[in-house]
Amino acid sequence: MLVVHVPMEGPATVAGIPLPDAKLEQLRANATIEPVLIDERCAPFAVGRRFTALSPKLTRSIRLRDGHCRWPGCDVRHGLEIHHLVPRSHGGTDEPANLATVCTVAHHHEQLIPHGPYTLLGNPNQPDGLTLTLSAELTPDQAREYGLPPPPPRRRE
Repeated sequence: MLVVHVPMEGPATVAGIPLPDAKLEQLRANATIEPVLIDERCAPFAVGRRFTALSPKLTRSIRLRDGHCRWPGCDVRHGLEIHHLVPRSHGGTDEPANLATVCTVAHHHEQLIPHGPYTLLGNPNQPDGLTLTLSAELTPDQAREYGLPPPPPRRRE
């Protein structure tokens, strides 16, 4: 079990060490969450009900819809995780149109934003509705259309 402290203000921490948003997003996507309320002295006084970030019903429906890793050309059907096309940290939702299964077997999930350089774009509700794009190659308009942060400015040589 890993305990991540998420304060009302400031960065989330593990053992007092601040976590980057990308790491927090990665942990949150597959976490079991158990809220603990603390008082002004940081002493716990109430524990909430444990839940997963995505409901089991939603997870089952996405796995059923996709059937395999949605990385183009990958047919792996095990070791799948649910990926947010637009990460929650960038304003993405838990709606099925923003979710797709990707595998950990071929390390596809870790190569996608927010912790990797690639983005899956398109409509996951269509069998061939997703395309893989290098995030740095998105135009500002594409980034805006998909709710992603704008790509860094390209250097002129």
